[in-house]
Amino acid sequence: MKYVLFLALCLPFMTMAKGNSSFNSEISHVAGGAVMAGAVVALSDHYWPQYNRAWVGFGVSALIGTLAELNQYSRNENSIEEALLDATSHALGSAIGAYLTDQYILSPVIKPDIKQGTFVGVQASFRF
Repeated sequence: MKYVLFLALCLPFMTMAKGNSSFNSEISHVAGGAVMAGAVVALSDHYWPQYNRAWVGFGVSALIGTLAELNQYSRNENSIEEALLDATSHALGSAIGAYLTDQYILSPVIKPDIKQGTFVGVQASFRF
């Protein structure tokens, strides 16, 4: 019953959205790319810590955004210029989201260690 009520309440919002190449549209692609990349960075840190989480987050998010725009272009829903602009905006947001998540959200490391209790640390590196 709750599922049917939820669908009935969401039905007015399930319409086809019309996009354009305005500033608001491109900012939404940047924001979507940033959020997606941040989520992938966090998942990569948790499940695959041996890989560079920032590059994984950027690559996966940018690839998904590019493939989505390619799919829309192949179905003649937008022109090649619009698809490239949207994919580029998404990739820019992916780079921003991956960097910010990697450097400022996940950098302070707090993890349980079975042998020594809880490990808390921040990694700092300098190049000479």
